[in-house]
Amino acid sequence: MTEQWVIDASVIAKVYLKDEEHTDLAQDLVGRYVAGSVELIAPQFILYEVPSTILAAVRRRRLNVERGYEAVREFFNLQIPTIGDDLTLQSMIGAAHRLAQDLGCKLYDALYLAVALAFNHRFITADAKLYRSLSERVDHLVWIADYRPETEASV
Repeated sequence: MTEQWVIDASVIAKVYLKDEEHTDLAQDLVGRYVAGSVELIAPQFILYEVPSTILAAVRRRRLNVERGYEAVREFFNLQIPTIGDDLTLQSMIGAAHRLAQDLGCKLYDALYLAVALAFNHRFITADAKLYRSLSERVDHLVWIADYRPETEASV
């Protein structure tokens, strides 16, 4: 069975920000997506969040300007399917709003969780604060350091 994940911007950003922990795991997961052995989805918000994170890294001189442009292009070339078109956006935001209220997290973080729950996918994050605050209460949530490809886990 193909692995299915909701991936958040913190994981995708690690593919481009090599000075962070767990970049190897993020690169492995995204590489497996590119190879077709993993399915990734995300709320449409990721299309704004990843470029914003890359821009912040450029402004902090973690990436040079040209590498920042390349990283944004590479991200869009991944073509990760996003959820939140005209037909589903309102209900997804409503579900995320309820989750954010119930769990005490940010609406943006709850958008990822709403997609994970709607599609019954695991939600992988590299956002330590988010993980610490929700890991005891959300079954679908996986910390990036705990990521193991299913093929490895079954060996």
